[in-house]
Parts: sequence; C-alpha cells; structure tokens
Amino acid sequence: MKKISIIILLVLVSSYAIAQDSQDALQQKAVQSVKEKFPETRLFNFEYNQSLDRSFSSELFDQDFQEGDIINQRNFMASANIPVYKTKKWSFTASLFYQFSEFEFENIENPSSSPFFGRNGIISFHNFSTALSSTYFSTLFKKPVIFNVSIIADANEENFGRFRGIIGVTFILKQTERTTITLGAMGFLDPSNQIPFTPTFSYNHHFKNLKWEVDFILPQRLLFRRPIGDNGRLSLGSTIGASEFYIDANDQAYGNVFAYSQIELKTGIIYEHLINNYLIGTFQGGLQNFISNRATAKGEPTQDFIYENTQGATGYFQIGISIDPFTKKKS
Repeated sequence: MKKISIIILLVLVSSYAIAQDSQDALQQKAVQSVKEKFPETRLFNFEYNQSLDRSFSSELFDQDFQEGDIINQRNFMASANIPVYKTKKWSFTASLFYQFSEFEFENIENPSSSPFFGRNGIISFHNFSTALSSTYFSTLFKKPVIFNVSIIADANEENFGRFRGIIGVTFILKQTERTTITLGAMGFLDPSNQIPFTPTFSYNHHFKNLKWEVDFILPQRLLFRRPIGDNGRLSLGSTIGASEFYIDANDQAYGNVFAYSQIELKTGIIYEHLINNYLIGTFQGGLQNFISNRATAKGEPTQDFIYENTQGATGYFQIGISIDPFTKKKS
C-alpha cells in the first residue's frame, strides 16, 4: 500500500513537463516526464535491493524488548502499470505490485517470546497490492491541473489486507524555460492513516550554462542530476522510500495479523542507462537510514503501534531493470 501510495504521489507532483497547446499534449508530456523520473511508473519494473548488517533494539507496548543483529535484508519488487482506457482528458490505469522481503537475524535474545521478527535465522514475507487509478487533465486560470482518484487493495499470501483510497490534485505555480514549480495535495480515505491529507510540492531547476539540474519533491526526494554520455544519467542526493507488509502472528496474546511499515532515507548515487529504446537499467547505492519501523494491528492507526524497533544506519545497493515499449531514445 505505501509503495503504491508513493507512486501515485510521484505521478501527481511531477507531472509538470507540459505544453499548453492541447489536453492531449498535456497528457502525453506529463506521462513521459513521470516515466523518465520514476521507474515504478513504467509499464514493467523489477528491482532488487540489499541492505547490509546493522544492530537493532525494540520495544513492545512501550517496554524494552529484544535486541540483536540484522545480518542482511533483501527485497525484490516487481510492478506493472497497464493502461486501461484513455481519452484527451481522462486516463485509467491498473497497477500491480509485488514485494518479497527477507530478513536474516543473529544474536536475538529470547527468540521464542516475540510474535514479530524475534527469532534467529531467515524470515521472509510476501506482499501484494493492486490499484485502479483515474486521472483527469484540465486547466485552471489557464494553468494545467491534474486530478487523480485511486482505489487500492493489498494482501499477503494468506490473508486479504484492506481497501483504501487516495484523492489528489496538482497544478502549476510557475513554468519557465529552466524552472518549474508545482503545488498540490493528497487526501487519504483510510482510517489507519495518521493524517487525512498532505500537501505536495515540487521544484525543478536547470542551472544556466551547466548540465546539472536540481529535482526536489516534497516529501520524497532531493537530487542533483546530469546526463552522462548519450544514454546515461547520474543523480546525487537523497530519497525517502516506504514499504509495508503483513505479519501473521496467530497469537491470542497479541492478535492475528499486523501491518509492519518501514520508512527509510537513502543517500548516495543513482545511475540510469538507456540500454535500447525500451529497456532501462538502474543502479544505486550509498547509506541507508531507517526513520520508522512499526507494527500495528491490521486496520488500526499507525500511531497506535504496539511494536517498534530502532535500527542503525548501514550501506545498501539496488539494481533494477525497466521495460517500456513506449520509451523514446533521446539525444
């Protein structure tokens, strides 16, 4: 759910590469801009991420709980965004997302007492999400405006999770040859969300007489980018990512199903390479900091978590491949 929410957020706040001639031009250039920035929004995308070892400590019901080491964390993500219907003003897209998460633990104290992660060895989780999104392209005060409504459902391999919804809007504050500024908002139809809505903001600026540009999207990223050769692009900076999966505890003392959410800040380099007209490879690596790691009963607000752990910073690397037959090679 959190992954698909971030994809929808990125679509809303980054759809600004626009021409004002027609709704069709607005739609085509907005979609192209999003796909260039975010692999998750392309037709098919596959990623493998590995975080290195770090220590952790945890609390259960606000009481000190277990400590230990996470030797490795491995994630595999696959996503698909299938266009369903399109007109000059409307587009409908079906999105599918799968995430496999695997943790390897050592030196866990009292491993039999935890319904969550607390046992030595390898533990894995599967998460599935699907979304149906409707996007409307229009103008307001002669400025492009993009509206989005999305219905999302998720589950693990054993149980259905829940339905949730997102409503969003974004519009252009400023657009010049080198600078674009957007402002918008997202509303969440989800009782488990801590806040009913969040503002969105983006700033993109191409430096004069330089190949570098700054790409800032609140609250997701701050990157400095430049092309490398004819088919490459280098980015330096930080991005915030989130993942969520369900844990089947099957323990009457705690409950049956919990939603575990993890928010991380990644700082380092990203290199993308256009292999051919429809195949794009990505590598990134650097330092990973874990901002929040919490478990709540399914359907309960995130702030009502019963379990929380704190993890040390560590290194990470990620490789990905995107397949999009609609991608055009650029000079």
